[in-house]
Amino acid sequence: MGVYSANIISPKGSSGMTSVSSHNDDTTVKFPDIGFDFFYNGINCRTTINSNGNSWVGFTGSSEQLKINRRDAGADNIYYAKETVNDKPTFRIRWEGHQSYSTWGTLNLVWELILFNDNAMVLVIEKIPNTGTNSFENPALGTTALTLESNKSYVFIPHQDQGKAYDIKEGSYIQTDIKYLIVDGNDIKHWDAASSSYVKVSEVPLTSDKFKTYGDDIYHKERTGIIAASPILKIWSPSAELPEPKVTQTIKPKPIVVNMKDDISFSEAYIKDIMNTVVTLDNTGNGIIVFIVSTDSGVTWKAWNGNSWTLVDITNIEDVKSKGMSAAVLKEITEAQWTSLGLSNKKIRFAWYMEITASTDVLKLKEIRVNYI
Repeated sequence: MGVYSANIISPKGSSGMTSVSSHNDDTTVKFPDIGFDFFYNGINCRTTINSNGNSWVGFTGSSEQLKINRRDAGADNIYYAKETVNDKPTFRIRWEGHQSYSTWGTLNLVWELILFNDNAMVLVIEKIPNTGTNSFENPALGTTALTLESNKSYVFIPHQDQGKAYDIKEGSYIQTDIKYLIVDGNDIKHWDAASSSYVKVSEVPLTSDKFKTYGDDIYHKERTGIIAASPILKIWSPSAELPEPKVTQTIKPKPIVVNMKDDISFSEAYIKDIMNTVVTLDNTGNGIIVFIVSTDSGVTWKAWNGNSWTLVDITNIEDVKSKGMSAAVLKEITEAQWTSLGLSNKKIRFAWYMEITASTDVLKLKEIRVNYI
């Protein structure tokens, strides 16, 4: 479990590290077993990580998957170290060299790469002339161009299992033990996997011992077993370096049927019939919106099924969803088909079912306009 921080970290230097290569022009070198499983693109790279005098890292072998000012450069020294941070194993690579193979001893390209056992990475740039290629072969996302600067650090956090879809941003990464508990009124609750719900384990106040004994390693977004309207999420870690964590909860609205409160009246004597309707929407993503109509002020509702008007039960949300008319169908209803609905009352109102399937969906009904003749 790790936590991102916007804080920049500094390189640790080569003291205590093991040299794997020196005066390296174009040679690819392989690091030994890093000491823990590290997955990149679904492959365990524990024994397959390489580097080169041209300033790149290959996680699965000699492929150039992380390029740091990659060009015909030269590495005076390439080091590695197996280290422990916050009781977690890490593997650190240090590359010291220059942008051109002909300028040995002039260190203007120096960087470190730290690998964590949860497949995250931190790239620390000590010096970079930015005369070569900076990029990352980002599994599931393709090649990602990198903007790298001297005296900056960059975090690579995978958002899919086994090292895929990395989010890359400036900052640092702390891997530590983090525990979660819920305060529900006066009760302390944790997630019970057997019942798939939060259950009481103690009463307030909270103590570090209660976190150690009952704390969850993962925060569960479910609310099953929680009674209070405003429960409190409590987070604890033994690390003094832990930055203030942030939990973002994205809420997806439930499907809904919206019913117009008033009728649209067309009682003027000169109006004979409905010619067509115009629907204006913002619908980005996979949102669903379908329409039904009523000519008796909402007592009964109908939808055009392509051949005739069929009754719809507005109190049954699934009936509205399955029988309702899409915007395209509603706009294509002809004058004759509107007439067959039975418009003797000279009034009409609409209702519509709305549903979004993802938090990124945008679904807005801007206008329903009825054109008369």
